[in-house]
Amino acid sequence: MENLDGKTIKIGTLLSQPFFFSIPEYQRPFSWVTDNFDDLIDDLLGAARDQDYFLGTVVLHGHDKQYDVVDGQQRLASLLILLACLRDLISDNAFKIGLQDKILQRENVVDGIPEKVRLEVKDRQFFQEIVVTENGTVAASTKTPLTDPQSRYLDAISVFRSKLEGLKQPELQQLVKFLNQRCVVIYLATTTFDDAFKLFTIVNDRGKQLRRIDVLKATNIAPNVISKPSVRDRIATEWETLENDLGEGKFEDVFHLVRLAILKDKPQGDLVSEFENRIFAANKVTRGETFFNLIFEYARLYQSVFEDKDIVAAEAPESNRFRALMHIMISEFRASEWKSSVLSYANKFGANGLYDFCLKLEKVYLGHWVNGVRKDERYGDYSAILGTIQSAAEPKDVLKAITYDEAAIKAAAVTQNLYKAGFGKYFLLRLELVTAEHDNIRQFTAKSVEHVLPQNPKSTGYWASHHDLTKIDQYVNSIGNLVLLSKSKNSAAQNFDFAVKKEKYLKTRVSDYPRSIEVLGYSDWDEGVIANRTADAKDKLLQDP
Repeated sequence: MENLDGKTIKIGTLLSQPFFFSIPEYQRPFSWVTDNFDDLIDDLLGAARDQDYFLGTVVLHGHDKQYDVVDGQQRLASLLILLACLRDLISDNAFKIGLQDKILQRENVVDGIPEKVRLEVKDRQFFQEIVVTENGTVAASTKTPLTDPQSRYLDAISVFRSKLEGLKQPELQQLVKFLNQRCVVIYLATTTFDDAFKLFTIVNDRGKQLRRIDVLKATNIAPNVISKPSVRDRIATEWETLENDLGEGKFEDVFHLVRLAILKDKPQGDLVSEFENRIFAANKVTRGETFFNLIFEYARLYQSVFEDKDIVAAEAPESNRFRALMHIMISEFRASEWKSSVLSYANKFGANGLYDFCLKLEKVYLGHWVNGVRKDERYGDYSAILGTIQSAAEPKDVLKAITYDEAAIKAAAVTQNLYKAGFGKYFLLRLELVTAEHDNIRQFTAKSVEHVLPQNPKSTGYWASHHDLTKIDQYVNSIGNLVLLSKSKNSAAQNFDFAVKKEKYLKTRVSDYPRSIEVLGYSDWDEGVIANRTADAKDKLLQDP
């Protein structure tokens, strides 16, 4: 590693004149929560005062006193907030000045030393007001409205002050001395980001780890890739906005879906190596602004298709049907490769034919599901669909090219043990979509699946008189005997006779589901009814909602 500087260093030294830190644009916003703040302050208050206390590792990238924080953002920011709380609670002026010097380098016109904040965070103005400014932690709770990171800063102040306000002045002073003189971190700094990231991957971190997408952000937003600061600022802002809108997990999913859309095959390495070695190196996408624009375009599409579901305009006749279909696909499909095909189609053709495309893609997924198709084979099918989208001139060209195993799906619908099949709940939800009127938005989310004829009925009474209980294993778990419930099951009511079960149990639990509610219209529930409903389910299952 080039110019590696590593040592154990006291907090008082780390937060002194030779060191200034900034949170780089690729880092996530401040994300520690109440439990992290509780752990930090409780550990410090309970630590032995006559021994060094290890606070973790800080990995830095930079030189000449200015460092980007690769690992340790959460800890450094939290420590500065803690010092600010101590500054505002301690009455001794010498301690106040000493603490403020850790947070803000004072101007010295004689020596030509400028005023400079020790840690530059993303929410600079807010951090300035509540941490850098003296007595900022006192009035911090009155500030509104707030972003999530700003709320977390205030949470930190609330936790720290609640633990510190009960201490006497000498105890506060002793804590300050302990923090600065006996608390240590391992300080690792290099002059290159690659070396800094390598260090990061081999050290423990009490905070949130840098993700692979953060590495992609860092290497693509670097000044040698994007020279204009205004462009870098725009990208950093848009990144944070989209990540906040989608949430961290879904935003990261976008990168994997874009990777599949571009390469059209299964991954051969982690996300960074896929983009570096197979996309950028192969000139499939240009680094820098072009890369970010592509990710942001797909992220906005993801929001419109899978979150808001508003890509199909409300006035379009298929709008409500699209929303209903997309809702059950998202909630019940376990794999996510199909989403890449939807985004690629929407990126090329918009909402034109999108509902019909999703209907076909859904059946491709169902064919995989019922046939137990492995991931590698699924990638092959989706890669072919992605290739068709890329080459197609019109939506109809894509729709004509997609095939699926209709016979296998229908055969799966009439299996004797559908209840225990992984796809059983989806089949029931889809039948509700087919049965429903879509004059308004219907988003079916079932709490559970219920047997009308119980799996273990009493040996006397209604069920015994209407069924040969020695043979019900042949149809009790079939689709014709299953309904969806909007509320949790009640085991005490499941064995009621049919009339009582309808009135006291099913009536209030199937009202949200048009197909399930049909059960209430039957006067008897025997093997013939179940067989007819099973056959009807097979006929209707793949109809368009």
